[in-house]
Amino acid sequence: MKKNIIVLSICLSVFPIFNITAQTVYGESIEVMEQRLKADSSMYERIGARFLAGDATLTNRDLSTIYYGAALRSSYNPLQEERILDAMNSLGRRDRYPEALSLCDNFLSKNPGSLAAWLERGYTYWLLEDSLQTVETYRKYYQLLDVPLKSGTGESFEQAFVVASLRDVELVVDKLGFVAKGQSLVTKDGQRYHIVNCEKEGDKTLKPTYYFNVDLPLSRGMQQSLKKRG
Repeated sequence: MKKNIIVLSICLSVFPIFNITAQTVYGESIEVMEQRLKADSSMYERIGARFLAGDATLTNRDLSTIYYGAALRSSYNPLQEERILDAMNSLGRRDRYPEALSLCDNFLSKNPGSLAAWLERGYTYWLLEDSLQTVETYRKYYQLLDVPLKSGTGESFEQAFVVASLRDVELVVDKLGFVAKGQSLVTKDGQRYHIVNCEKEGDKTLKPTYYFNVDLPLSRGMQQSLKKRG
């Protein structure tokens, strides 16, 4: 198993009003999803609880709601996620695995759409040589990772991968079999994108460029965090 979380830079500037992407994931735009969540305030918690319980009947749209819905809620705070993951990592380095897992499970109970937290949980159980929990945790991780992977091809602005967290850029690149070598943040049509230059390990001739729509974590996430800090 490989733990491959590289924290991407978070811009703390004040951003203009959030502009939701018109791209669709499993036939539904982020804008429509947000309206569904507003219309039913308990929807996210209900679907999230089913995911945590290992419900095999969840649809692709349910999984998409879990993944993107976390960033659409008023309680969304990416800085809190960073603190939790850093604390888990610190506990793990001191072999305090039960405490790290307790912290992670508490976070995931409220934020089941966090890819980075699921990856950290799976890695911790792997270190503990708990194969059952390792397999189950990574199963959930890859279920959710499939959501941003299906949001586009990543080959252009129009087909950019839509991510809910900046950390997820690196996770998608890793799943595609590449390593990020450089990136730039650009704005196009009111949306923010990371353009990531990649390279294939073992084959330096393969150097694709992938586009990631990062408007959710930057515009929505940072605005929420700044409000909470204020």
